[in-house]
Formats: sequence, C-alpha cells, structure tokens
Amino acid sequence: MDTKLNMDRDEDIFKVFLAHWINHTGDHIEGYREWAEKLKGTSKENVSQEIFLAIDKMREAQKKIMEAKLRF
Repeated sequence: MDTKLNMDRDEDIFKVFLAHWINHTGDHIEGYREWAEKLKGTSKENVSQEIFLAIDKMREAQKKIMEAKLRF
C-alpha cells in the first residue's frame, strides 16, 4: 500500500474525507450525548460523567480536524 499522498490524485479525495470525518464525528457526539443524558441521575452516573468527558475530547478532535481542513 502506498503510504504517501499523491497530491495530483488524492487531494480531492482527502478533502472529502476531512469533511466526512468532521460530520461523522458530530453524529457520534450526538448519540453519545443522548445516552449520557439518559444515564444521568441513575446508578450509572459515573458512566454518564465519563461519556461527557469523552464528548469534550471528541469536540476538541473535531475542532483540530476542522483546522486541518482549513490549512489543507
């Protein structure tokens, strides 16, 4: 497998991937948030808190991918 980006061939494909990753991460965040909310106030409150922390990290990652897209 070729591990280097061929700019002539792969640039447009990579731009599509960046957009997809940004949007798809958002979809996952929403699903995680929904379940974290359901767990709040239950015996699994600690799980809810961990999911909310993970969501924060995913938002940070999503922001970094957005920044990468702008720089590309």
